[in-house]
Amino acid sequence: MYKRDRTTGELAPSVGSVNTAIASAQAVPSAIRRIAALPYEALLMLALMLVMSFPIAGLKGATLNGVPHLIFQLYLFAILLTYFTWFWRHGGQTLPMKTWKLRVVTRDGASLNWKFALRRFAFAALFFGPACAGIMFIFFPNRISPVITMWMFLPMLATLFWAKFDADRQFLHDRWAGTRIIDATLPK
Repeated sequence: MYKRDRTTGELAPSVGSVNTAIASAQAVPSAIRRIAALPYEALLMLALMLVMSFPIAGLKGATLNGVPHLIFQLYLFAILLTYFTWFWRHGGQTLPMKTWKLRVVTRDGASLNWKFALRRFAFAALFFGPACAGIMFIFFPNRISPVITMWMFLPMLATLFWAKFDADRQFLHDRWAGTRIIDATLPK
């Protein structure tokens, strides 16, 4: 796509088409590599949640029910939100993404701004959040039906399965958020 320069009158490629060409030239890591990074990310999140729960643990039951429990859950959610959006905005990589040489960028290949980082977090939470709860219910089988627990993994499986048929091999939450995962071994 070309745009006419107002000062010289010459035709030049528009910024959007240049960024799109750059984004399409960036290699997409294999689905296996991206999926392999998920358990590492989950283990890191578990450690982060445990460490960040230490200050609350001394309140002896204050986080077990009612409003204090809701506040505690919102506190943990805010920690996750801050962790992911901060790292996606500053370099496009969390620690597991660095290890597996993955980077998140916009569809045009640019670094994420707050809007894209928040959107990606929201859609990822929509697809991976129920599976996280499902894992918890596996360890407490008397709290909820095993059939319901099984269905909690469906959104995560849908986004992972989507990548097999997506034209750019991106997960569904990345497609909806306007982001993509690229190979971080390539130059920025």
